[in-house]
Parts: sequence; structure tokens; C-alpha cells
Amino acid sequence: MLVPMAKVEIIGPKSDFLDVVSLLHEQGKIHIEDLSKKIQSGEIALDRMEIQGSEVQLYDKIDELLIRVRAILRTLKAPEGGMDPKGRAVEYDRLWALTPEMLADEIASTIDDVEEKTSDLAGLHAAAESEIALLSRYEPILGKIQPLAKQIVVTGSFDSVALLVERRYKSGLEHLQVELDRLTNSQCEIISTDIDETTTAAIIVYSRQYAEPVHKFLAMENVNQIRLPQDFQDMPLDVAYETIRQRRAQLPAELEKIREELETMSQKWYTKLGTARDVLMDRVDEIVAIPKFGRTDYAFVVEGWIPVSDLAELKALLANRFGDNIVINQMEITEHDFAEAPVALSNPEWAQPFEQLMGFMGKPQYGTYDPTWMLALFYPLFMGMIVGDIGYGLIMLITVIWLRNKFRDKPGIQVATAVLGPAATAVVAFGFIYGEFFGDLLGKEFFNVIHPIMVNGVHILPFERTKPEMLTIFLVIAIGVGLIQVLLGLALGVYNGVRTKHWSHVYEKGGIFAFVVGFVILIIGYVLMRQTLWVQAVGGLTLFVGLIYAIKGGKVLGAIESIGALTNVASYLRIMAVGLAGAIFAEAVNNIALKMGNPVLGVMVAIPLQTLNFILAAFSPNIHAVRLNFLEFFGKFYEAGQTDYKPFHKTGGEKSA
Repeated sequence: MLVPMAKVEIIGPKSDFLDVVSLLHEQGKIHIEDLSKKIQSGEIALDRMEIQGSEVQLYDKIDELLIRVRAILRTLKAPEGGMDPKGRAVEYDRLWALTPEMLADEIASTIDDVEEKTSDLAGLHAAAESEIALLSRYEPILGKIQPLAKQIVVTGSFDSVALLVERRYKSGLEHLQVELDRLTNSQCEIISTDIDETTTAAIIVYSRQYAEPVHKFLAMENVNQIRLPQDFQDMPLDVAYETIRQRRAQLPAELEKIREELETMSQKWYTKLGTARDVLMDRVDEIVAIPKFGRTDYAFVVEGWIPVSDLAELKALLANRFGDNIVINQMEITEHDFAEAPVALSNPEWAQPFEQLMGFMGKPQYGTYDPTWMLALFYPLFMGMIVGDIGYGLIMLITVIWLRNKFRDKPGIQVATAVLGPAATAVVAFGFIYGEFFGDLLGKEFFNVIHPIMVNGVHILPFERTKPEMLTIFLVIAIGVGLIQVLLGLALGVYNGVRTKHWSHVYEKGGIFAFVVGFVILIIGYVLMRQTLWVQAVGGLTLFVGLIYAIKGGKVLGAIESIGALTNVASYLRIMAVGLAGAIFAEAVNNIALKMGNPVLGVMVAIPLQTLNFILAAFSPNIHAVRLNFLEFFGKFYEAGQTDYKPFHKTGGEKSA
């Protein structure tokens, strides 16, 4: 359900303004409404509240300190399991009690003690990791050509270049030798050796006076040269290799020492700086909120929204702190306020995960109906009706339980499994109703022992939906479920229209409701009571009157939506169609496996095909179940709100690191 909100106006002398803002921030229940837009448009005769004088520089300093503290915290390591809540709370209360000036001075002093050291350690840490990554790329390459490099002695008048060539292109070295001889007047030699099954190493030794044309030629030929890091470029290849090996052996110890220093810094400073960050954030929040308020020459005005259940507490806090100096008025909420009113939901714990699923459409507009509990009911119901197989449902249920236990610290997976769990349970439940376990693997006789129910010679339980005589019943059930949900959606559309005083919506949704009911009466009268003309007359009149009101409320779209409502009802046939397709496929797989004549061969054929059907059953019915709820059902009444309820509250030292 939607949390009932009260729209309030708080008025008082400007001298109490900052103290009132701090109290509102402390209580943390009021959603501040930005008056600056109304002031700018001239809707209300107020001026915008502004920060003036020396306060501007002070608040700029606080904002700068927050940036610096966050940068330090990114370098330090958060304690495992988070910071000690009690320690943070004590430190938060101490810092919050300081004046903004004293707060800025203390945190600036703390930053001066820590910032330079952490910055240096961060730089050293990044440089060491970068060097390790760089050298790790070169050491194995140089290791491969090391045997070849030791064979070559390069004097001061000669230079060398190392190459790696795929063995299939080894013959290209002969062409390379010819071209380099031409460039260097035969003062060039290529020495090569195979270093593994796929790679050949080659070293080109050439007179240093031809260095420029040699390098240009190799670049133009796109030859894979081994280019050493700058610190090693002037070294012979064998010397560079040994130096890189020694340096790589030293780096882990250096990196560990840097990490130990960062760990020591983190233990000493993280809680203090993390709490300071929270206090600074809360001070900045108050600063940012100031332009949202209005003022006159002598008074300030605050408008906002607060849950009705918290209004009495706010009034008591203001009265105890300021007496009669501050006036708080509860304003009337009109239909014009509904679109802008902040929305908060309060649903039972079992339905709360479905708020996340419903969030794809946005939270419902204030003043309308919250259908979260209906989604929690209809989504598993449709999933169960479509799949309806004990075997598939048990696999889904086991997977959901495994995921919940495996990823306890992943909120997204916890929400998803909380939604899918009831759906998987419904699949198992309908599996008993249909008498299906991986299709007809157990045979209908097994289920007959459990609960055989006959009505007029028709086997109702198990409901053998794949039998021809059950198809008509299944079709009627699917259409009946669709009719109930579509009519319920239209009724909620009328309810929302009355609540928000959108009378055109009331006429349109009510007219479509009557149109659908009239159509159903006509069909029933024609099929079941052909001789009873008055039933058909009532149906026709209801349909006609409904169409008139639908057009009155929605114009041409009202007439189109009336016809669309009937197609929406027909859309629920997918419950039967998709469900039957999966059930028939499962039975066909079992029949194929049975006819193989060999149990082992039958199992080998059945397992991959049943797996394929399970994958389809896990995804396709999910899509259809969501679609029926979101489009056919919610489309009849759902109006999304524009604003989420975001109370003006402090972190209180409890914000996660």
C-alpha cells in the first residue's frame, strides 16, 4: 500500500532558520519540496533563500574538504565487516556538535596529517603494480630468446634487434636478410633458432650507422620487434633479461611493504575519516537544501511532505525546541498535488520483493492503488498454470534455494530468488493438479492414486490438459482468468479516477468495464440461453451504454480501448497455448525415449530434450506471466508517480563505506 502523506508548511523567523533546518535534518522524515521553481514562475510571492556573506566561503571550504577526505578513503582499506557502529556513532556525535567553523578546522588538520603520506603510498603502490605487470610481459619473451642472445657479442659499432616470428613464416627471414643486406651494404647478420613448436626467435645484428634505415624498414614491414622498456633499451638482451629477473624478484617484497604501511594507516585513520566524511556530507546536504526554501524580509517558509504517522512527532519537536515561534500547517492535498507528491510503499514482507519487479513501471502515483500484492499473487499463479510440472518445478525450486544460500551477500539475487521462489512453488502445485512429472513420465495412474476426482464422467483431478476433451475446459479457464483480471484492472482504473478526481478516466474505464460485461452477457445469452431474449437485450444495452461512456471519457481512443479490452482478454489464451506446447513436448520426448527399445539409449535421448524443454519452461512462461500482468492488467489502471519519497535525513554515521 501507499504510505499516507501529509503536506506541511513550516513558517518562522529567519533567525531560527538554520536551527529549524538542522532539526528537520535530525528527524529525517520530511521530504523537502523545492520552492525555487514556484518562486521563479511567480506562483508564490516569496524570495529564494540564499547563503550570504562569509558563510559562502565556509561552505565552499567544507565542500572542498569532503572531496579531499573521499580521495584519501579511496586509498585506505575499509575494515573487514565495516566500521564499528558504536565507535562511529560516538565520533559522529562529537563532530556534529562542533560549529561549522570548528568542524572545518579540525578536519583540515586531520587531512594535513594524513593526505601527503597516503598520496605517496598510493603512488608507490600503483607504480609497483604497474612495473610488475610490465616486466611480467617481457621476462617470458626474453627468456625465450636468451639462449640465442648469449651467442652474440655486440661491439660499440654494432647494434641488434630481437624478433619473434611464427614458424610458418620462418622462410620470410631469408627475404628479410636480402633486403637488410641491401640497406646496410651487407653489414648485417640474422641469427635465428626455433624456441618452441610455434615460434622462432631471431636477432638482427647490424652496423649502428644504418640504424635509422633498418628501423624504418622493419616498421614498414610490420615486423614483430621486441621493444624493451625505456630503462632497459640500452642494455644487451642477455643483460636486460637478468636485470628484469632480479627486479621482478624484488618487487613483491616492496609491494608487500607498501601494503603493510597502507594497512597501518587504514587501521589508524579509516574510522575517523569515514565518520568525518559522513558529517561533511550531512553539512553539505543542509547547504544544498537551503535554496529550496522560501523567505520574506523577516521570515522563512519550508514546504514538504511527511508520512502522516510521523507528523505528530515533528510538531512536538518544533514546539519543544522553538515554542510558538515556529508555525506548522497541514495543507490540503488536491488532485493537482497527486502527480508531484512523493511516493513510499509499505507492503508485507512476503510482497516486498515484488516492489522491485514492479519498479520497471515506476512506483504508483500518489492517491492511486498499489497493486504490489496482486502482482505477488498473479505472477506465480500464471507461471504455475503455464508450466505446471512437478519435475520442472522442483528443479526451479532447488536452483532458487541454492542461489539464495550461495549468494547471501548479493541483494539483486536475493530479490530475484524471492520473486522466483513462489513461482517455482506454484509450478510444483499445478504439477499435482495436471498430474505431470517431466510430462507423463510417472503415468497418470500414479496421480489417480493420490486424488482421483470425477465430475459427470470427466476426470477433473488430475486435470489432464493434453487430452482433447479437456481443451475446451482449459480454454474457458484461461479466458475466465483473463476476464477477471481485465475487469479488476478496469475497476481499479475507476477507483484511481475517483481518488484523483480525473472524471474523464472514470467515464472511460467505467464505460470499458460495462462494454466488456455487456459483451460477456451477450455471449452467454447466445450460447447458453438462446431462447431468453431479455438476457441478450440486457447484454446489448450494457455494451452500448458502456461504449457511449468510454467515448465520452476517452473520445476516439475510448472506443478503440473498448475493443482492445476484448483482445486483452483473448491474450490470456497464451496460458493455455504455451502451457500445452510444453506439456505435449514433454510427453512426446517420453514417447520417443520409450520407443527406442533400449532404456540406456532412451535416457540418452530424453535427457537433452527434457533439458531443452526445461530451459524453455524457465524463460518463456516467465515472459508471458510478466507480460499479462504489466500490459493486460496494469495497463488498465496503473499510473506511475514522478517522485520517490526521499526524506531529508542525516547519515548519522551509519552510511556504508
